[in-house]
Amino acid sequence: MKEGRILDIAHISFLDMIKIMITTSGAASAKGALIRNALKTAESVSLTEYHTFNDYLKGIETATNPITMIEGKSTHHGEFVFGLKDCPFGPSIRNYMEVFEKLPDGFADFTAEFNKPSNVTDQYRVGEGAGVSPFCSVHQPMRSAFAEKIKISGRKIRIYQLGCKSGSGKKGFAEKWIKESRVLKSAVDAILNNHMCCYSLKLLD
Repeated sequence: MKEGRILDIAHISFLDMIKIMITTSGAASAKGALIRNALKTAESVSLTEYHTFNDYLKGIETATNPITMIEGKSTHHGEFVFGLKDCPFGPSIRNYMEVFEKLPDGFADFTAEFNKPSNVTDQYRVGEGAGVSPFCSVHQPMRSAFAEKIKISGRKIRIYQLGCKSGSGKKGFAEKWIKESRVLKSAVDAILNNHMCCYSLKLLD
């Protein structure tokens, strides 16, 4: 640990809690618990309506957009595709590694479990290869659930998780959601060169 560095004990405790959950109940059970907690948070969000897509984008810039409030400002790359430069769990990972130098054992198994096809990944269009850490199982479903509380021009919206990048630079792609959203994988790859997360937004009929 670096001298003079003040760590956030909440970040360290959160990762330790995940480690304990994996150890005591297994990756599948831990994944389910984290996803349920994420979705529970979204239940308390009020409906937000935007007259136009430009108004939605302005909400990102002013940090009044519900999704922006949980993950930070994303960048619109055209055709309803977004890139998120910083992972909201980045500080948690950095604080933990300051103390323990590496992430807990079992995180790889947890991530693999999250990427498996399931009712939840289908319902919220997450995982399927786009998970690169256990934190994706919190962040991705929460973002999709928050999106269900947003309307643009009177139309509901849907989020597709297209890809993510780990702190080490390894990219993960959700081939299923890339195909379904009709976004080029090469475009997702290019966005992930300078961003940690890539997703698309769809206006429903």
